[in-house]
Amino acid sequence: MTTASRMTTRSAILPAAPAAIFALLGLIDIALLGVIGSSIAPPLAVSLLVAALGVITLGALIPARNGSRRALRVVVAARVISALLAFGAFIATAPAWIRATEAFVIVVTVAALVLLRRAPRLQGA
Repeated sequence: MTTASRMTTRSAILPAAPAAIFALLGLIDIALLGVIGSSIAPPLAVSLLVAALGVITLGALIPARNGSRRALRVVVAARVISALLAFGAFIATAPAWIRATEAFVIVVTVAALVLLRRAPRLQGA
């Protein structure tokens, strides 16, 4: 497959709605660095990993929107890993506001993935 044909493949383009959701989730991951040093903070390595997933998400969004399948896979993988890590807040019985934030991350990640999955059918209609 040539570079030109890869760039025009409709299924590799990240639609606007999931892209906006993924961007918001990436920003939330980075913002959660604010709990470092507090009594409610997860282990430092987890906080740094989550923030790195946020940076990776934001960095891969533009290439994914421009048709890069590899960047799209990176965005999806980063968001799925972040959502899986969010379950730790429920296992560790974190404060209610953190559980609410992490529940939001999980639910909205699933919603964005559903929108992404449905997008090619909508574009072809």
